[in-house]
Amino acid sequence: MSVTDWSPQPSGNAAADRTIPARDGMAGREFPEAIRGLMAKAAALALDQGGALISGGVGNFYTVATNSSFGEMKPGVAVSFTANRTNTAGPVLSVDGSEPRQWIDADGAVFAAGDVKPGQIYSVAWIASGPGGLPAWKTFGTAPASVGKAVAAAVQRGHTVVLDKNYQVLPTDVQVGMAVLTAPRVVSLADVDTFPLGQDLVIADESGACSETLTITIQPGPGTGDIIGGPEGATTIVLSSAYQAVRFRRGAANLWIRL
Repeated sequence: MSVTDWSPQPSGNAAADRTIPARDGMAGREFPEAIRGLMAKAAALALDQGGALISGGVGNFYTVATNSSFGEMKPGVAVSFTANRTNTAGPVLSVDGSEPRQWIDADGAVFAAGDVKPGQIYSVAWIASGPGGLPAWKTFGTAPASVGKAVAAAVQRGHTVVLDKNYQVLPTDVQVGMAVLTAPRVVSLADVDTFPLGQDLVIADESGACSETLTITIQPGPGTGDIIGGPEGATTIVLSSAYQAVRFRRGAANLWIRL
């Protein structure tokens, strides 16, 4: 019997937990027992939520034994524990001997191999409908795997720093910053048909050194057959002043649109 088996309605707790006397008209000598019981339940729940528990099990089958001894697994049941090993495939989790269920990340996806980190604290909650519509244990909070995915996505679609060299733009670039410039440089655009629709591409001088002699020339990628369309109708664009930038977006086939 755990706190999660109690009723949120006071009247439903008269005989909800045999370890805590709560009957109407109970003897005064039973009050100390009730108080001690409440203290024990509160301590158990606190320990179960603070990462003090260590996972057990073998391979990708993880087990956790709580201090609360959870009964029915239902929405609202949650536990925090420290993982004792990494995973090699999608993990499953059993809490207090309950039926093993998939353990998924905060986005609702199955953990990839190596996502579960030994020594990391994971907070999970039982959900009624996970992958395939089946119950699952879903990670919540700032789970390491989710943070890692967010960081990876930000890097993939983020800021690319170029240090004093020519650069070939990748389809995953969002902003290309020429951070060091000691000679004229050339930036070749990615094949426009590989670039995400609706995604802006910014190319900028971030060195402050761009000038009439230290230029940044932006051109369609060699062999792509692409052209640059825009106000000037130029086949190439030359940046020639400090901190100048230009923004593009994918247009029709083989067309970069300068915005």
